[in-house]
Amino acid sequence: MAKIRLTLIGGPHDWVRPLFDGTVRPEGVELVVTRAAPPEAMRRQLSAWEFDVSEMAFGAYLVARAHGADVVAIPAFPMRGFFHTQFACHVDARIDGPGDLANKRVGIPEYVQSAALWARGILQHDFGMNPYQVKWYVERAGADSTGAVLGFQPPEDVSVQQTPGGKSLVSMLVAHELDAALVGRISQAPAGNGTKGAVRLMFPDVVAEGKRFFDQHGHIPANHTYIIRGDLVRKHPTLAANLYHAFRESKAIVQKSLPQNIPSGLVFGTEYLARSRELFGEDPFSYGIGPNRKMLETVVQFSQEQGLIRDQPMIEQLFAVGTAELSGD
Repeated sequence: MAKIRLTLIGGPHDWVRPLFDGTVRPEGVELVVTRAAPPEAMRRQLSAWEFDVSEMAFGAYLVARAHGADVVAIPAFPMRGFFHTQFACHVDARIDGPGDLANKRVGIPEYVQSAALWARGILQHDFGMNPYQVKWYVERAGADSTGAVLGFQPPEDVSVQQTPGGKSLVSMLVAHELDAALVGRISQAPAGNGTKGAVRLMFPDVVAEGKRFFDQHGHIPANHTYIIRGDLVRKHPTLAANLYHAFRESKAIVQKSLPQNIPSGLVFGTEYLARSRELFGEDPFSYGIGPNRKMLETVVQFSQEQGLIRDQPMIEQLFAVGTAELSGD
């Protein structure tokens, strides 16, 4: 039987490397992969729907789906993190914790970004921050903005402004034009970028905060999944399941080889891996709906609360028929 030729665009994440390089081959599929940084991959897909399968952030997927996009997801999740721990604050901003963000100027890449979606929701539900009382500043605009491509506008009762003159979040934070910003790990970067002495992490011990969240909620938040054209799934009923099994196999290969592939530049990499497994277990990056139902329900809830979508869909409605009952690991 002839194979189905599928085009895919996504970031070169560790978990999918064996799938992207052809080591893993989905049953019945000839996969043609285009590697691109996730923001670029998502904007390309949302602009023209030129690929059959694409990596997609949860927020963008939910907005696109609510706007009528004929796509469904595959329950494989290439990116996870405790995104709320990636906030940095200016040292003079008088921010001792999330409760101090009310009426502060807080930068995020863009409102619809899933890392920001998770961060706002966690700070609201776990720490009492009201996201409607924060002055949000977004960095991405125009062709660089996933929200703009989607035609998404934040709720009117949320204060969202564009950073002026194309300024970056980091430069504005260092200059104290922002009080805090979601800037990943930039606050731990070398002093050459101007951050040393000017900014600090909102959570000084990110490992302790990550462990607290994991112990309380039982998951590491996933911000990306993969989506596939709905017409392809309807035409080929086993296609989504075959892709899911390939994603699982790819992850299993990488996971098994982790101890042998620690970057040489990480002097304490072996100890870090052991510590991570001690804190979160052997595999906190499970695929499938079953092991991730609470996480998926949470990101849908956050999306509604923050004005990305009006109604909360059932989790099974978000994923391709034939994947709901598949085992997860």
